[in-house]
Amino acid sequence: MVERVKIKTLKFAEAYLEKLKSGKKLMTIRRGKKDFKVGDLVRIIAGNKKVGIARIVKIETKKFGEITKADAIKDGFKSKRKLREALKKHYKKIKSQDLFTLIEFEWVTKSTS
Repeated sequence: MVERVKIKTLKFAEAYLEKLKSGKKLMTIRRGKKDFKVGDLVRIIAGNKKVGIARIVKIETKKFGEITKADAIKDGFKSKRKLREALKKHYKKIKSQDLFTLIEFEWVTKSTS
């Protein structure tokens, strides 16, 4: 009998499609504590386009004030300031003590379209 693995979904705004496809975005930073574990397989969707399947390789929870420039770069941004600007589109107010989950992933398969 084949064991079925439940695949969770990570949704992104369509604006991140090219960064995801090119490999410039290998992490996402989400407000609050998220229910993902290292090893989880996730379906990556940007807008309404399926990008592929990825495996979670690292999970960290940090206060926004603890997020580094290196974290911002892994998330596809040139600086922490640019990351904050992008996050403000999704979460109106961001304080340095607000908790965020950093979800780092690697590609298993990518869509060809």
